Amino acid sequence: MRRVDWTPDLQLPDRPRVVALGAFDGVHLGHARTIRAMRRIAHERDAEATVLTFNPGPREFEGGVRRPGRRLTPIDEQMYYLRRLGVDLAVVFEFPGEVHAVEPEDFVRDVVVGQLNAIYVSASRTHRFGRGGAGDPALLHRLGETLDFRVQAVSPLMMGGDRVSSTRVRDLLASGKVHEAGALLGRPYAVYAPVVPGRGMGARLGFPTANLRIVPEKVLPRDGVYAGVCGRISGGDYEALEQPRPAAINVGLAPTVRGDERVVEVHVVGEECDLGDSSVKVQFLRWLRGETRFDSVEELSRQIGLDAAQVTAAAGESVGDELRRFERDCASDHVIPRGDRGG
Repeated sequence: MRRVDWTPDLQLPDRPRVVALGAFDGVHLGHARTIRAMRRIAHERDAEATVLTFNPGPREFEGGVRRPGRRLTPIDEQMYYLRRLGVDLAVVFEFPGEVHAVEPEDFVRDVVVGQLNAIYVSASRTHRFGRGGAGDPALLHRLGETLDFRVQAVSPLMMGGDRVSSTRVRDLLASGKVHEAGALLGRPYAVYAPVVPGRGMGARLGFPTANLRIVPEKVLPRDGVYAGVCGRISGGDYEALEQPRPAAINVGLAPTVRGDERVVEVHVVGEECDLGDSSVKVQFLRWLRGETRFDSVEELSRQIGLDAAQVTAAAGESVGDELRRFERDCASDHVIPRGDRGG
């Protein structure tokens, strides 16, 4: 997959494209449905499967100011998941930027058709675009008749009686419901981060922890302790280099030993595992408990031992089908090899 950052004078190789519109933050199962539909048409028409997305994302802003902790998938992580879904080209728009002051008709005519040479446009029925969000699939259909492209409006994916959306995933994470959030993603919610030096308190207690440096925009679950898995990754590939290991994950202030500094710490359960100077993938599987200030480090040590036992039990449970659906979406609708589409 190629990524290009949009500019008003962007020039791409002259080839037909099927274009999916959307922010695609989280790349959840609803997004996967839209992208699979787009990808299927692109392969049928020997066109380039293309996604338009944003960096920063629109939801990261409040009152015109970019706020931390608002993005489910920072841009590199998002690109990884889009590539897994078989996207050929990702065009990334700055938000807010020039294109957001453009009327939706001009955006479709000048960018989607003029620059991208779209022969087909795919979007969720709930998607809005252009100045003030005035563009919608109905407008796309009208413009398609005059600009000679076809439109596919994809029905939203419903789960548990409600629409799968990035907002719903964020709300579940804010409540600590990581398993439910993972079901909407079709995979466990994860953070990808380098390990940074800590204070060594966990090692002195007999439970060494890895301190993670999380990018500011990344959404973190509610403060508390979680059962999950942890494994090393290689650069931006986000692939675990070793079998993920059971892990206790602490999100929050670590009140007994740190005070008011918000951190993410991981204790890999079982045999000794040195994660220093590496980058890791940490998946959240289950909420264990809220953060607690203990009267002594001895009490904290006893509680960590209890947490570790629960983590081991959680890791022994099989991951349900609901947390494997994204992988099936990546593998389904056989992707026809078309060689290098460079340029």
